[in-house]
Amino acid sequence: MATLLGGDTNGATRRFPARAEERSSFLKGALVGHGNRASSSRSLRLVLADRTREQPAWLHVPKIGEAHSQHRRVFVLRAHAGRKPDARRSESGNAALPALRALAGAAAIATATTAFTAVPAAAHTPEHVRCRTSALIAAITRANTRGFGELSLAKGCVYDFTAPFSGDDATPPITVPVTIDGNGATLRRGTTANLFRLLDVATGGRATLSDLKIENGNVTGDGGGLLVQNGGTLHATSVLVKGNTASNNGGGLESLGTLRLVRSRVANNNAAGSGGGISSEGSTSVISTSIEGNTASRFFGGGVFNDGLITITRSSISGNRVTAGDGGGLWNNYQMTVNDSTVVGNAASDHGGGVTNAQLGRATFNRSTIAKNTAGLLAGGIYNIDLGSYLVLNLSSVVKNKAGGAPGGVFNDTGDVVVNKHSPLTGNLPTNCVGSPSPVAGCTG
Repeated sequence: MATLLGGDTNGATRRFPARAEERSSFLKGALVGHGNRASSSRSLRLVLADRTREQPAWLHVPKIGEAHSQHRRVFVLRAHAGRKPDARRSESGNAALPALRALAGAAAIATATTAFTAVPAAAHTPEHVRCRTSALIAAITRANTRGFGELSLAKGCVYDFTAPFSGDDATPPITVPVTIDGNGATLRRGTTANLFRLLDVATGGRATLSDLKIENGNVTGDGGGLLVQNGGTLHATSVLVKGNTASNNGGGLESLGTLRLVRSRVANNNAAGSGGGISSEGSTSVISTSIEGNTASRFFGGGVFNDGLITITRSSISGNRVTAGDGGGLWNNYQMTVNDSTVVGNAASDHGGGVTNAQLGRATFNRSTIAKNTAGLLAGGIYNIDLGSYLVLNLSSVVKNKAGGAPGGVFNDTGDVVVNKHSPLTGNLPTNCVGSPSPVAGCTG
């Protein structure tokens, strides 16, 4: 039977508790004690005594190193099982093997129980931002100067901006990693203020937003509410982007960099150009998000305009429209993958009430539904247009869509390809696919 003993650098030994609930405090005391020693080169020893052979095995931690992440100080332990330097082998040469095996399990328990977080670390406290626009501007400025920032906004506050910080931006462009916990706060442009957006993530910036509302931005250009510049990154969770306007693309937001939206809502935004809700020209991931009620006044993509790489998963694209163009819900010009999502109740004045896949676009729909969309001219459901476009329907349905002319379901242009994998195309008006220049496999009527 093996027993784990704890030893410090002075050779004192304490028995490792048998009760699981006592092990955490035991390890905490050992690690803290070691971390506080004047010399970090000393070794912390955990000794596993094998009672049957009286042959100890040693867990030797040769060094405790420090890893710095912003203001957080984390001790990193690199441990390995070994023999006490002066221990002799037994006649069989395997005397310590049972102990070593038990030691490996004990080390795993130590890791799982404490994750070594018991070692003292100077946890960084987020900077509280008072309910004033000037305070938020100052906080972002300090973060950019410092090289990072972690901000906590005043709970439920409405930061009502009446003037831009500079140019088209209400706040300083974010140029470094900055985390903003909104606590239910709202960033809003005043109704009588000049034109500007609320947030701008510049090249090299990495913004992480949560529990925040972005409202009433209005900009001459792209990205009415938010702009992610080329080389910038925005991760947004539980964020509402609502009622913003752009004179060009991306009424809600424009991303030329990397965008990730999770459990968020992009609603009632307007773009005079393309992408009433979102204009994506970089790499975008949309997860468990609703994109609804957005409008592109001309060109393409009432809900989403994509000219980059986009993946949409477990999300809803509904009630969006283009008033003078194609792609009421989605417009794809490069690579789009839609998984387990719905494209329902969108409208286009011209073609592709639900989806337009154009200009060598590659679009794949997996286990998704395209239904009850409308188009003034052709293809209430899907408009696969321009030579070389390629679209895959995999276990997806195109049903009950309607257009002013045939087909009402799927239009497949000359030279284009629609691959149908077990996907029903039914109930569309005036036809499902009849009238399409190129046939659609598995579609009749």
